[in-house]
Amino acid sequence: MNPKTLGLIAGALISVHALAATPDVDKEFTAMDADRDGKVSASEHAAGAKQMFGKMDANHDGKVTAAEMAAAHQAISGQAAKKSDMPAADKIKAVDADGDGVLTAEEHAKASASMFAKMDTDKDGFLSKQEMAAGHAAMMKKQ
Repeated sequence: MNPKTLGLIAGALISVHALAATPDVDKEFTAMDADRDGKVSASEHAAGAKQMFGKMDANHDGKVTAAEMAAAHQAISGQAAKKSDMPAADKIKAVDADGDGVLTAEEHAKASASMFAKMDTDKDGFLSKQEMAAGHAAMMKKQ
């Protein structure tokens, strides 16, 4: 798979807010910045991704199906999915390492780490609010 596509999908998976027409980066950033130091570390980002996975995994079986992901969209983002949004099955397919059609916690974590690395443009190991906003804006342009 194309690395650009992987990065795009990874971001969409860890951030349902990024799929909305106007993502609420401030809210997402604040939620991830656990120590309130004004930046999001890789571990804080990973914790946010883990929490997101937990919200999507409705039956708590350690896997997220396309149906679970689609159902979680509105509950997480506060907005219904739009017809122009990438279908949940396509998001999963892009990072589904074993090709079984479901997203495991490990696959989700790897996609999250990939997205963090892409958004950390200054390579300091942290995301600023500006880096997160720019990463979301880039994802929106590519969708």
